[in-house]
Amino acid sequence: MACVVAVVLASCTSAGPPAVDLSASAANGLKLSQNNGCASCHGTDFGGGTGPTWQGIIGQTVAFKGGESGVVDREYLTEAIKYPDKKKRVGYSVVMPYNNLTDAEISDIVDYIEALSN
Repeated sequence: MACVVAVVLASCTSAGPPAVDLSASAANGLKLSQNNGCASCHGTDFGGGTGPTWQGIIGQTVAFKGGESGVVDREYLTEAIKYPDKKKRVGYSVVMPYNNLTDAEISDIVDYIEALSN
């Protein structure tokens, strides 16, 4: 019984990714984002931090430095991950670093971000 209580308490106090039903590609996207440092800026639960939230972001209109704005969709997310300094979001001073992710890996991460909006 003490072990069960300890596990429950640990899960309540530690932030982690939201419990959502994930396709195989979205589950891989979660793993990739955890292993490639995404959570260090976007939050261990991907609810935001020094970088924007991933939770519920699909369909949101966001402002970019320079006066432009756009809707967060698959195309925007793919571009933002692939070319992180192309469009800088208003309200975030840290520029996301470039990465060595393949197109397939980026697609899986975008699948995970989409799952967080369902």
